[in-house]
Amino acid sequence: MTTPMLYSIIRFAPYVETEEFANVGVVICTPKEGQLIFKLTKKNDAKIKSFFRDVTLFNAIKPTIEKELKIASKIANNLIYPEKVRDFFFTFTEPRESLLFYSSARLLMALDSQVELDRLYNQFVRQPVYSEKRKEDALVIELRKRFQSYSELKNIFRNEEIGGELTKFRMPFVAKTDGKILCAVKPLAFTQNEPSKMLEHCDSWVSRIKRAVHENVLSNKNVLFPIYHSNNLKKAEQKAIDEIKYTLDKNRIFHLNSDDEHSIIDFAKKSLAIS
Repeated sequence: MTTPMLYSIIRFAPYVETEEFANVGVVICTPKEGQLIFKLTKKNDAKIKSFFRDVTLFNAIKPTIEKELKIASKIANNLIYPEKVRDFFFTFTEPRESLLFYSSARLLMALDSQVELDRLYNQFVRQPVYSEKRKEDALVIELRKRFQSYSELKNIFRNEEIGGELTKFRMPFVAKTDGKILCAVKPLAFTQNEPSKMLEHCDSWVSRIKRAVHENVLSNKNVLFPIYHSNNLKKAEQKAIDEIKYTLDKNRIFHLNSDDEHSIIDFAKKSLAIS
């Protein structure tokens, strides 16, 4: 016979300004049994390393969340009535402004809470791949806020389609005057789980820019790729990043670290001023 259970996904969000997060654990409550169990990812989880540049913050606060969950488990176990356990779980997982927070509690019917905990962990924590698109979307949000904070660049850039007869693609930051592109910026995230895929992502964008330049749609000197990659790279991944930078240099495409705000802003200002 199945039993009603409540569950919530534990999320880690170190960058408030970009609102990006990674699923790092699951907590399940069985009110009828006064049970609350949880499962957290390891400190050296590969997905956390690939999605966030610096994992030291997660490593530092993980013991705190573990302690908090253990205390919550004891409280749930000591509550007599199922309704009290249910209400406690709702309160425990309610929205909060914190580096670690919980998704809205959801109901499920199951036979075994431990089996469900493992299933949900595999579904929401172990399986998801934090793709370059998701990371790049977060980088775009962050960069847009940076541009908007400078009076000379405020409302200058638009998300526009670039292309001629042979190529068409969109870039999130395009500045034009009289139809001429003065500056085009596209953040690139190299969070792929294989070095070959990192290189493929680079090559796909290099080929787009080369075709657009060949068709006189834009100029190399006005294109910038702010690039993101983890600080905790394996040997093969570091080799891929070195090759990516070499490829961009060889094709005369400017690139900077995505967190180098000063240089990115300087590039944008100079592109608009000298064109």
